[in-house]
Amino acid sequence: MICSRCRATVVVTARVCPVCGQALEGRPTTPLVIDYAPSADAPRGALHEATTVIVRRAPSEPNAPAQPLSHDELAAVAADIGRALVVPQWRRWWWKMLLIGMALYLAIDRVWLATGNLFLLPQLFVIGTFLVPIVYTAYLYEDGTLYDVPLTHIALIFFFGGVLGSLAASLLESRLITSTGAGFFGQLSLSNALIVGLSEELAKLMVVLPFLGWVRRRFPTLMHGIVLGAAAGMGFAAFESMGYAFYALINQNAAAMHDTIRLRALLAPLGHGTWTAIVAGAIWRERLTHGHPLTTNAMVAFLISAGLHMLWDYVPAITLRGIPLLHLLIGAIGLLILRFFLLAARGHDGPAYRERSLWRALRLYFAALWLELQHLTREPAPPKRRG
Repeated sequence: MICSRCRATVVVTARVCPVCGQALEGRPTTPLVIDYAPSADAPRGALHEATTVIVRRAPSEPNAPAQPLSHDELAAVAADIGRALVVPQWRRWWWKMLLIGMALYLAIDRVWLATGNLFLLPQLFVIGTFLVPIVYTAYLYEDGTLYDVPLTHIALIFFFGGVLGSLAASLLESRLITSTGAGFFGQLSLSNALIVGLSEELAKLMVVLPFLGWVRRRFPTLMHGIVLGAAAGMGFAAFESMGYAFYALINQNAAAMHDTIRLRALLAPLGHGTWTAIVAGAIWRERLTHGHPLTTNAMVAFLISAGLHMLWDYVPAITLRGIPLLHLLIGAIGLLILRFFLLAARGHDGPAYRERSLWRALRLYFAALWLELQHLTREPAPPKRRG
């Protein structure tokens, strides 16, 4: 898309030109007056180089003063400008980062095996366990989902979700788990799996809830809650995977360490990131509809995530070519629940999205999803013969 005022090239999803502030044709938006002060070492021209940006509502009459925007209008403008700036810069970079990270991981692994240099092990742990979470975050930036969230905020919630979440979960589990016996399937016992699920989901919420209080006005939408919760969950998954990889190396061998890193990297988007995104999405949803985040619906979402986590730790590892099938099934259920919040964030309409009770909304959502699947798999009736 080309801006009619300054002829700058702008992504098609933008509503406002990031260079001159012109409202783009075909995009209904609030008439704006955008003024900004350039930085000391950059000439006036590009909006993203400005040190101060003032956005006001355009006056209805020539001599009338410009009115300030509401919080919702300002958030929408920041989102549109941010999308126009960020999307071209990050386009198609997530898969490049993935390929480069995989190449570096393989190179460090080969050098370590050839030289036996133990100083390379930390690099192997960091790249192997953090690659997928970082690529996931980069994909969100490229897709425009995190276009108006500063990278420092993402880094903070990612880091604190991993470090503080792991500390809180360790303290809770050490006090609540009293037996170390294996369960019926050889994994954790049902009670210990329940304790782990509740403790770790609660530990990640200890990071998400203070962040909600900090940014509740700046990032108010449901999509913000989903992606910020996912960032906290992916941070927890990265640090936890590093611990599992180190444990496998110390107690088994290098091959077990590599298997642990590869498996947990494959399953990372299906686990902690999804579970925390579900709870955070429900919390943001309640804040939007009820004005306060901690309601019965938020508790339902927390119990759903903790239940999925419990099953993840309890079910047997039935594998096909090294891939745990039951864990993939549990991950798919979590993704389908997360899809409900994503569709709601994108403004989908229907009985499920208008229902205020989360439990009934999910029942309506899965019923509609089942009908869609039946419609897709139903064989078309053969054409009737004439005559």
